[in-house]
Amino acid sequence: MAILWILATIFTGQSINSDLGSRSTSALGTSVQNPAFNVQGRDVAVSGTVFSPAEASQIAGAVDQVWGVRKVLIDAKQPDVAKPFNWGITHEGSGVVLTGNVPNPTTRDKIVSAAKTAFSGAEIKDEMQYASGAPTAYDGGVQFGLAQLARLAKGSVSLSDTGLAISGTAATSDAYEAITAALKTMPQDLTLAKSEITAPAPVAAAAPAAAPTPAATSTTAAAATAATTAASTVASALAPSSFSFDALREAGKLTLSGNYPDDDAHGKIIDAAKNLFASDEISDELKVAPGAPNGFTTAALGGLNALSRLAKGSFSLSGTDAKLSGEALYNGAVKSIQDSFAAAIPEGFKATPAEIAVSAPAAAVDAPNCQSLLNTLLSKSKINFDTGKARISPASSGVLDTIVATIGRCSNNAVEVSGHTDSSGDEAANVALSEQRAKAVVSYLIDAGVPASRLTAIGLGSSRPVASNDTDEGKALNRRIEFSVK
Repeated sequence: MAILWILATIFTGQSINSDLGSRSTSALGTSVQNPAFNVQGRDVAVSGTVFSPAEASQIAGAVDQVWGVRKVLIDAKQPDVAKPFNWGITHEGSGVVLTGNVPNPTTRDKIVSAAKTAFSGAEIKDEMQYASGAPTAYDGGVQFGLAQLARLAKGSVSLSDTGLAISGTAATSDAYEAITAALKTMPQDLTLAKSEITAPAPVAAAAPAAAPTPAATSTTAAAATAATTAASTVASALAPSSFSFDALREAGKLTLSGNYPDDDAHGKIIDAAKNLFASDEISDELKVAPGAPNGFTTAALGGLNALSRLAKGSFSLSGTDAKLSGEALYNGAVKSIQDSFAAAIPEGFKATPAEIAVSAPAAAVDAPNCQSLLNTLLSKSKINFDTGKARISPASSGVLDTIVATIGRCSNNAVEVSGHTDSSGDEAANVALSEQRAKAVVSYLIDAGVPASRLTAIGLGSSRPVASNDTDEGKALNRRIEFSVK
């Protein structure tokens, strides 16, 4: 009996251990790399590789929920820290080799998937190893490097922490120019350690020169298209799922948030914001990110221009979807804003019809206060025209709409609109131009609903300067439109 009891205990214990181990493995799924279990009675020890302290905690919770487990010991560890944190990719012939460090399985899968898409038909050899310590620029650097390598007929890209090195031969002349331009606007926190890119060798001309065959032309075009498409595909595969841009205007403040693709686009957006919203406080919360759709900057600038005509509102880009909503300053502006917004969004984007209401009218003011409001507005903003012409710049629509609303508050007063120039050129021509510009402003006001009987336009040329004409800055101040409330 004693012998039977001992044998039963041994075999039953082994069965229980096996069962607990099996059910614990099932509970973990794939959250542990190379998991191993040591079951002693009802106690389970788990070892393997995890990629964050949070994952270790989740593992303990998952195993603890397995029926029959009494105690859980987690011996899983994160990969060793790599310093420097290196990564590389090489493309030659029909082979692509991925080497270096990768921080976790999710990122690994994205990189391998992007490489397969970018180099369709190539054999992808994954030799990457898990390591901790990836810099914040890692994901963006890998994406950027893959996108450039996709433009090379053969070559390699490597990362060492935040330094990127690239070498190889461009697939086409267009691809060479695209890589050269891209390397001038590196992603944030990434530096160019080395660049050895060569242009494709020129094709020797035959004598006499023969017209290219349709097949040859098709092959060349296909190569250029493939390089561009591959680079775009890589960006899509590794980039955030939605590249977004948001602008919110309320209470005298413009808040910009979301993404921008490079420093050039960021600079243009900020310059436009300062020009269009000169009287507003501007809060720049934008962050650089990959994945911007083609035409992003044009769409962002067009949306900001439309937003500048709203008393308050918002403009957003989510991928290629553009939306505008808010309150116009007066009834006549609603359709004009909707139409201009639709026209400003470039091809390839979808502009949702702008949802524009009308702000409640502000309280009426007397002539002195009306004059003060106009003077304050024009001390911060300016009505601009095409150089040497009387055509109002579209970027001035916002300040003109505010002027329309302001004049509407002093409805019993006449308003004189005067044009002024600097002293350059013939004075008679200056007077004529200044009068044409004043009349252009009056026409805008009348079209917006201000009675023509209340408005007059005069041109004063350079006769009333407000600054010295000896400097460019002074001349710019002298070129102006003024309003006199009678």
